[in-house]
Amino acid sequence: MAPAPKYSPKEQEQLILDAAVDCIEQTSVMDFTMSAISKAAGMSMGSIYKHVQCKEDIIFALATRVYRHQSAIFSQVLNLPITTPEKIIGLTLLNPRKIKLYEFDSHLESFATNELVIKRTSQRWTDHMINAHENCEAIFSQCMHQAVASGELSFEGELDSMIEEINLSCWAMHVGFQHVERVIQVRQIAEQTDSLQEAVALDATIIKSTMRLLNSYDWQHPLSDDGVLNVANLLAQHSLR
Repeated sequence: MAPAPKYSPKEQEQLILDAAVDCIEQTSVMDFTMSAISKAAGMSMGSIYKHVQCKEDIIFALATRVYRHQSAIFSQVLNLPITTPEKIIGLTLLNPRKIKLYEFDSHLESFATNELVIKRTSQRWTDHMINAHENCEAIFSQCMHQAVASGELSFEGELDSMIEEINLSCWAMHVGFQHVERVIQVRQIAEQTDSLQEAVALDATIIKSTMRLLNSYDWQHPLSDDGVLNVANLLAQHSLR
């Protein structure tokens, strides 16, 4: 009788991805190799390829981990005992350093949205990534449906369309803000004054813009400066700011 395998398929997969993290930290998201992962995991290349077929699969697998980690934090914020507008602004107030899973999180996200990387990634890991995104959207949608059901938010028209509008608008502003900050970051890195990975100030333009956007909707309790301060303090108590 053949001996029982030392690790289950799920455990093997986790070993591979953990080894990939170590390899990327020692090199970069561009320079790690499958052979280095095999050595670090203590597994043959044949065993590695049962789970991931290429470097792009590794990138998508680790990016999926990051998105799931972020979704758990978003869910935590959206379940805080505060108003829904305060919950939404809370996502912008999160400290990037506090919610990181890996130091190379942002690099993974950039590669995972690259067309060439997507084309080379196997269907299995593409599906995992899509599911992670859909889960994050579902968390936000559920929060908004609850706000409407409780009477906290009044609206006219099609509910899901409005939820998508708020979600897309807030997300677009947040991503746009990060892009602008990364341009500034090039100079800051050279000057050793990099602040991109710090929590945004309460009076930052992105906070004011998001407040103006959210308050254009008919909330029972619109977002106020005191509300923003309350959220910031609450996030700090939960070690998220």
